[in-house]
Amino acid sequence: MKIGEIIESDTNGFTARCYKLYEGPDLGCLIKAGTDNSVYGIVAHVATLGLDPSRRPITRGENLESEDEVYLRNPQLTRLLTTEIKAITVGFSDGMEFKHYLPASPPRLHSFVSICGNDEWISFSDRLYFLKSVISSGLPQGDDIIGSFVRQTSELVSDPVSYKLKAARSIAKFLGGDTNRLESIVRRIR
Repeated sequence: MKIGEIIESDTNGFTARCYKLYEGPDLGCLIKAGTDNSVYGIVAHVATLGLDPSRRPITRGENLESEDEVYLRNPQLTRLLTTEIKAITVGFSDGMEFKHYLPASPPRLHSFVSICGNDEWISFSDRLYFLKSVISSGLPQGDDIIGSFVRQTSELVSDPVSYKLKAARSIAKFLGGDTNRLESIVRRIR
């Protein structure tokens, strides 16, 4: 399902603007950029903001009954606001198999961004090496990203409990002796 296009890209991640307002993927969702030799990322941030960074949105609903009425009375808002997502790169495909490390070059600007289908998501997530890059990314919400990714993936597989246990074991290896952080992530996986 194509959701947007890349507007910023580097070797560690990419930013995409969604085609539809408020229709960005969830935190932790597995997405891909490009159609041939796709680059895979996990959604690390979702934001809705004004297209013009010098003009902040203003309040419009003080005397209205519902939020929907704000948009009905101000149809221009859907053209003045946008939803953007940032993803951390966790791998790529060389056309034949998944590689769970950074590609040699980032995805191109205006590459299409899609949410991975169930089969592709499950295949990519079979090996969990890429979670180490999220753990070591230094992102303040890294534990939430991992927890959300594991929960979403477990909903797609035939044995969710086994998948969560497998993920917890992998995360424990990546964290070494950091039991506090492991406990924090495991609470988010449940």
